[in-house]
Amino acid sequence: MTHSNPLQQIRIAAQNASPALVVVADWMLRHSAQAATLGIVDIAQACGSSTASINRMARAAGFSGFAELRAALAVEMRAVIDPIQKLREEKTRHIPLAPRRDVAMACANLERLQNENSTESVLKAARLLSTKGRVYTLGMGMTAHVSNWLADTLMPYRDSVIPLAATGGYDQSARRLARIGKGDVLVAISVPRYTAIVIQLARYARERGATVLAIVDSLAAPLVNEADLCLYAPATHSVLHSSLVGVQLMCETLCAEVIKMNPNAVKLAAEHTESLAGLLTYPKSL
Repeated sequence: MTHSNPLQQIRIAAQNASPALVVVADWMLRHSAQAATLGIVDIAQACGSSTASINRMARAAGFSGFAELRAALAVEMRAVIDPIQKLREEKTRHIPLAPRRDVAMACANLERLQNENSTESVLKAARLLSTKGRVYTLGMGMTAHVSNWLADTLMPYRDSVIPLAATGGYDQSARRLARIGKGDVLVAISVPRYTAIVIQLARYARERGATVLAIVDSLAAPLVNEADLCLYAPATHSVLHSSLVGVQLMCETLCAEVIKMNPNAVKLAAEHTESLAGLLTYPKSL
C-alpha cells in the first residue's frame, strides 16, 4: 500500500481513536523524527503506552503495522533526520551540473507548494492578515529575514504589524509578544532546523487567545501542533538543511492577496511611492 503522508494519516486517525491510541498519535506527531528512527519498545516507553497500542494506532492510520508506518515516516522525515548524510553523499558525487540540479529541486518545491495549498486556505490566511487586530511575524535563524520582510511589506497596507525577529535574541522576541491577545494574529515560520522557541512562542500566543498562522515545510514540522491554520512551503535542498525559496514565495503571495483585499490599496501604494521618490534612482532610458 502506498502512503503519501503518514503524519496526516495519523492525525486523521487520532480524531476518532480511543484515548489510549490518541496518546500514541500525539507523541508521534510531536516527535516525528524519533518515531521514524526508534524501535517500537523504545517508543512505548517514551510515550507511556504499549507496543500493542502502537500497532493498533498504525493500523488505524491505514498501515499493516508499526514497521510499515515507521518506514513511511522515515521517507517523510529524511530531510530532517539526516542532513549530514545529504552533504556526505553530495561530496562523493562530484556532479558538475549541481546548480542546474538545485534549480530543478527548487522548482519541484514550488510545484509542491502549489499542489499542497488550496486557494481557499491562502485566501483565509490573507483575510486573517487583513483583520483589525495586530499582526506579529516570527522566524528564527534564516527564517528571521523572511519574517522581517513579511512585516516590512505589510506595514504600508495595514496598521500594527510587529516583527518579532530583532536584535536582543529570544528574550526580546518574547517581550514584544507579551501584549498579544484575542483578535491578534501571529505568523510563525518554521522549517528545518526547527527552533524550539518558535513553538513555545506560538503556544503562548494561542493561550492568550490569538490566532496562529504557521508557514511550515510539511506536516512533520512540530509547529503544526500549535497552529490554527497551516500553509505549506516545501523546503527540500540537496545540501542545505532547508531552502527558503518556497517560504519567500508563500510570503509574497500572502502580501499580494492582503494588498488586493485592502480597498485603499492604490492610494496607499501611491503615498508610499511618493514618500520614497526622492530616494529612488532610475535608468536613463526611462
